[in-house]
Amino acid sequence: MIRFIPTRSAKYILPFAFILSLSSCELFNEEISECIYKIRPKLPDKALRTGQVGVPYTETIDAYIKNADDDAFEYSFSLEGLLPSGLNYRSEGRTFIIYGTPNLEGSKEIKVRVELRADLYGPGDGFCFSQDYDNQKYTIRILAAP
Repeated sequence: MIRFIPTRSAKYILPFAFILSLSSCELFNEEISECIYKIRPKLPDKALRTGQVGVPYTETIDAYIKNADDDAFEYSFSLEGLLPSGLNYRSEGRTFIIYGTPNLEGSKEIKVRVELRADLYGPGDGFCFSQDYDNQKYTIRILAAP
């Protein structure tokens, strides 16, 4: 009878064999790339433009992904906090847009969150237990009408 006596290196052979057996799978390769290159969305740290009561306002915040094609992903944005009165927001692709005509002076702090839309068959599904989102705080200042 032959007995298998595990060695220190044996514990690495099984996981390596498993990875090797899946290496031809495109999905698996995408997931490994997500882990290695730390693909996750980011929001810039930037000062938002100052607005003025009664004057149309537009500001954009572009999300990006380091080490990957920014436009290859689907983004989802959300807002925490209240925009100044008269302003609204929407998103287009990887751009968060604040727009409208403010009607009250003052400052508001908001927190914007961007996430990669989870999809079982694509990057951003959390395979690596990585953070597939980013939060950033911004301040919008509205001045009184002249």
